[in-house]
Amino acid sequence: MPAGAVFAQPASSSAVAANSGPAAEFGRHLTSAKAVMMSDPGSALRDARAAIEIGKGMSGSEARIAIATGQWLEGEALIRLNRAKEARKVITDALAVAVQDQPGSKLHADLLKANAAIANETGDLQSALTSLHQAHRIFGKLGERRSQAIVYQNIGSIYSEARDYQRVLYYYDLANETYGEDPNLSLAAHNNRGNAFKEMGKLADALREFRIALGIARKIESPLLEARIITNIASAQYLNGELAAAEATALSGLALAEGDAAEWRPFLWGIRAQIAYKQGQIATAQNFIERSFAQVDLAQTSGLYRDFHDTAQQIYAAEGRNDLALIHLKALKRLDDETYGITASAQSALMAAQFDATNQELRLVRLKQAKLMGEVKLARSSRQLRSAVLFSLYGGIAALAIIVAISIAFIANRRARLKVTAANDQLAYAANHDGLTDLANRGYFRALLGEAISHASAHEQPCTLFLIDLDRFKAVNDTFGHQVGDTVLRTVAERLGSLVAGRGCAGRLGGDEFASFLPFSAEINDPEEFAAEVVAALSKPIEIDGRLIETGATVGMASFPLDGSSIDQLSRCADLALYHAKDAGRGRSAKFVTSMQLEVDERSRLERDLRGAIKNSQLVIAYQPIVDASTREVVAQEALLRWEHPELGAIPPAVFIPIAEEAKLIDEIGKWVLRTACAEAQTWPGQVKLAVNLSAIQIEGADLTANIVHALAASGLTVDRLVLEITESAFLRQGASTDATLARLQSLGISLALDDFGTGFSSLSYLQRATFSTIKIDRSFVQKAVEGHNESLSIIQAILALARGLKMDTVAEGVETEEQITLMRSLGCTQLQGYHIGKPMFSTGEEAQSAGANAPSRAPRRRALRRTA
Repeated sequence: MPAGAVFAQPASSSAVAANSGPAAEFGRHLTSAKAVMMSDPGSALRDARAAIEIGKGMSGSEARIAIATGQWLEGEALIRLNRAKEARKVITDALAVAVQDQPGSKLHADLLKANAAIANETGDLQSALTSLHQAHRIFGKLGERRSQAIVYQNIGSIYSEARDYQRVLYYYDLANETYGEDPNLSLAAHNNRGNAFKEMGKLADALREFRIALGIARKIESPLLEARIITNIASAQYLNGELAAAEATALSGLALAEGDAAEWRPFLWGIRAQIAYKQGQIATAQNFIERSFAQVDLAQTSGLYRDFHDTAQQIYAAEGRNDLALIHLKALKRLDDETYGITASAQSALMAAQFDATNQELRLVRLKQAKLMGEVKLARSSRQLRSAVLFSLYGGIAALAIIVAISIAFIANRRARLKVTAANDQLAYAANHDGLTDLANRGYFRALLGEAISHASAHEQPCTLFLIDLDRFKAVNDTFGHQVGDTVLRTVAERLGSLVAGRGCAGRLGGDEFASFLPFSAEINDPEEFAAEVVAALSKPIEIDGRLIETGATVGMASFPLDGSSIDQLSRCADLALYHAKDAGRGRSAKFVTSMQLEVDERSRLERDLRGAIKNSQLVIAYQPIVDASTREVVAQEALLRWEHPELGAIPPAVFIPIAEEAKLIDEIGKWVLRTACAEAQTWPGQVKLAVNLSAIQIEGADLTANIVHALAASGLTVDRLVLEITESAFLRQGASTDATLARLQSLGISLALDDFGTGFSSLSYLQRATFSTIKIDRSFVQKAVEGHNESLSIIQAILALARGLKMDTVAEGVETEEQITLMRSLGCTQLQGYHIGKPMFSTGEEAQSAGANAPSRAPRRRALRRTA
């Protein structure tokens, strides 16, 4: 189980109740499973499965609910035993029953919470958050504070995945505030707060939290939890330089780690290996690290082994055992890649929007609680006032005392009413405004926009809706963290608010999406001028802690009544304009025009047809030769994807590849291209390589390496014959994830080529971030150089000089004349590609060139390949 995961004992759920017979036995197994879930999940699993078997003997809806309840506990136990994949089907089946038979019940919410835990374990954080939100709402309606506290802890664990440890601490504190009476929840809170402090480098705070958690674990007599927390303490002591203390703690943990607690033995041995290596005891460290990995599949280790792979690599390298050092280095890279992928996912705009929704929900919960307390005080003061009046009438007390008593009661009553009024106002404001930026939230903004449209319609006064997206905001979150990202969002909100002040309204729709609307007037008679102001204001650098953070803004606009007469029509048109502005390069604005809708309709059709193209074998691969500039021997063939539309004919890749990327079809298509092209290349002469283009989205995908390995293994093509072509756009989209993926591919022996070098945002940093074997010079420079453009000629000479210094091949693309060949050869270009060399040709093995489920998996028929062109 990941360090940040919540391992609290489940609360009670809907179950079948009876006093005797099978139902009573069923209830005993449920009670037993819940009681030991935290301390002994293995026993809990056995009890849960026994309860399920009893439930199968029941009938009707009683049986379905009984089985689903048992499956909930079975799934919870499997999760705690690090068997999330097994738990998935169990929880999915039970959840279907709960949705049908008991929607909105505690069982329903408990299963949603378990489903979130599984999604979190498998990296699907979006699904995890969705399930948690649903569970939180149900628990709130049922008044289940303990279960709500568990939800808060689970959200805290997701923030842990996102490396936002301040919010981790916040959510665990909130969980304690919501329900602090349960020792199991308290233990989870202290342990995970310790993990957060440890990741923040606050080791003294981490040790304090871990020791509190250990004290609770000992009270509930759980060797499993004791061993886990002792492991955390030993690790923190090691990191804090307390080597002797860490060694003693690890030894005490090994003495305790028996039975189910034995799962922590590998990590305790790993810490002892770290200590021994730190002390220079290499042989001892090797002995310990071998025990740590004794019964572990090195290709499938979890993130808990990350630091121990690092230690193992250092130990074996020191011993000169480079084969073992390389194995652990590859495992370390795999885990780093997986960790980055999860972190990036958790930090994405969608995740941020979900987190914002959670924060907003929690703010409202707190304000509602304050309101209720105020109402209680108001009721109490009203009773006191009535009592004082009655006492004055019937008690015969002195007049002064009566006046004083009534005055005090009136004052108290007035204060209580003021507090309730203030609480109501605060609650209403919070419900309508974004908690981070204080702008109108999505719902309130729509309401205000509706009022503005009604007003504009009544007074025949046009108004314009502006949708605003921040540029490069995700990179800010990925690079600097959510705290800096939040500061950027607040600053953007202030700037936008200043622009619309007194003229219209601004709102935050979620994540990095903002909006505003303005009526036309003498002051504002051109929406495009205002859009330009927005772009300029939001593109100014923001200074945070001495660093200049640069973002930008893209704006889409639509006007009432010209472009639409309702909120939805205006929003759709403004969104189309925003999409058009983004497609044109971001950092600009666009006004809706009718042709945008036509483009979207055409694009929608192409997307729909592209899905059909995959199924109906309409995609084909052509191969274009790359030759040696001196001998004109074919050194490689570049695989080029083509789409033959049955009605529209050939669709250019520049049109359908972006559609495939946005529709999330590129991974499926890319996987087919790799498999098919590798199978084709295996039929070529051995010296001819295969070049395959990768999109930026493919490089970001978690399955790329596996897809490449499977394609090579299935075809028999050796890794040294595969060249992956990567454009500069891949580096612009991501940093560390791209670097890690490319490093992993190179570690397999695959060559990389930097495509279209010299265009766009060319930077020498790309060549530092990855070791390329080839640079491809864009066709525009080749063609202009022959036409006498000195600038293009100078750029080519600079690229060739750079390539020679780095011992890289260079490919001149787009060679279409003999004159271009002569010039490129004279400048020192080593390889050539273009129509004059050879046009893209389809393989004669046509069966292997069709995508889709019906494509044969066997290798294509062998065909002759020209040695020269």
